[in-house]
This record gives sequence, structure tokens and C-alpha cells, in this order.
Amino acid sequence: MEHSPLPATEREAITALERDWPAWQIWTVHHAVSRHTTWCARRWDGTGKTVNAYTPAHLAEYLEEQVTR
Repeated sequence: MEHSPLPATEREAITALERDWPAWQIWTVHHAVSRHTTWCARRWDGTGKTVNAYTPAHLAEYLEEQVTR
């Protein structure tokens, strides 16, 4: 079994976002000082801008906005 440094709930959220948004690369950035996590996404084809959010739910909302533009 492969060990991941991400908590299980974070891995599950990333997996769910990747399943729902297959054209997007999803990752998180952990901030050491503030202990905050930023949720990030960018299109695999390199078009558009990187999208950042405070939660996976907000990231999904922002991705929905990107595809409806």
C-alpha cells in the first residue's frame, strides 16, 4: 500500500474533485505558518488560469463558474 502524506479526508476530496472535473489538475498547498490549506486547480491542457479556493466545495463552485463562462 502506498503511503500518502495527505490526510485521508483530503485525499478523498481530491479524488472526488478529479472524478467530477477530469479536465482539471487538482492539488492543495499547505501553509506552514497559518496552517491553512489552499485548494487549487488548473486545466490539464494549459488553457485558462489557476483557480484557488479555501475549501473543496468552494473550488467546485469556482470550477463550475469557469465552465459556464
